[in-house]
Amino acid sequence: MWLRQVAVLILVATLSGCSQVSYYLQATSGQIELIRKRQPVTDLITNPATTPELKRKLELATRIRAFASSDLGLPDNKTFQTYTDIERPYVTWNVVATPRYSLAAKTWCFPVAGCVAYKGYFSEAGAQKLNRELLDQEYDTFVYGVTAYSTLGWFSDPLLNTFLSYPESNLAALLFHELAHQQVYVKDDSDFNEAFATAVELEGLQRWLRQNTSTDKFDQYRSYRTRDNRITAMVLQYRETLQSLYNNQQDESVLESGKQQLFRDMINQYGLIKASGMGTQYYDWWFAQSLNNAHLLSVATYYQLVPAFTELLKQQEYDLSRFYQRVSEIGKLPNQARQDLLLKLVN
Repeated sequence: MWLRQVAVLILVATLSGCSQVSYYLQATSGQIELIRKRQPVTDLITNPATTPELKRKLELATRIRAFASSDLGLPDNKTFQTYTDIERPYVTWNVVATPRYSLAAKTWCFPVAGCVAYKGYFSEAGAQKLNRELLDQEYDTFVYGVTAYSTLGWFSDPLLNTFLSYPESNLAALLFHELAHQQVYVKDDSDFNEAFATAVELEGLQRWLRQNTSTDKFDQYRSYRTRDNRITAMVLQYRETLQSLYNNQQDESVLESGKQQLFRDMINQYGLIKASGMGTQYYDWWFAQSLNNAHLLSVATYYQLVPAFTELLKQQEYDLSRFYQRVSEIGKLPNQARQDLLLKLVN
């Protein structure tokens, strides 16, 4: 089966324009690597040669995977039933970009995923090459490593060494997020897809922790979410202020000075949050970057619409099957109608 799917990818590559052929070929090669090296999780668990640590992690992932289908209603298929060690820390590297004085994402369009606000490579060198090209065109850019991604059910995605060593909460959140992309996916709307998957991830993780771990672990998670939500809200507020600057100013020197001041203010604000003991490991890393518009895009894509999906789940009385059905219905609306409906949920 997978050989036919790969054959389709190769055909797409050969029918694409010259500039796209090398990109699709690297994507095909990277996907083949994941498939060729995968091993059934059940075989690895029963294999005496499997290290105790790997066995423990695979058993945990198996329980989380079963919970995703039985308790969260996420697809019950062969995804995450195999394991691949790709012997590197990231499976892909994504490039995101915006114009210098705009928060509108540059998008790339693909046959299966539609148009998305990033371009992914199976090698860091490929991502950095595109990054240099975009910088030469005066885009703001952000390149980051990705530990997992979804093929939207096209392939049976394996567990990867890139994320299997995560702490339990992080591992569960990631598996729920990626499986959610198979539940509902709307072509050409990255904000919708990522926010929906994040909302499912958060709800699923709370349910998992309540049922499968100690009260202390759940309290720790709740404390982390409170801190993370506070920082994310602060970042999105600065994003709104920056958007207003771009909307209302035409002079480039004013735009540049205002932009740089806003980023300095945001960094200082996080410094105060961190000093009060309310920072997070992720945002420590994020704020250590040379921040620009593209970094703000990466936060907005995953979180800006999450409150709308959270409210929608509440309206469905936290019945996930009803929630998925309603999200699917909304996903079929025209883009602007879809955005308007979601925004009304939180306004």
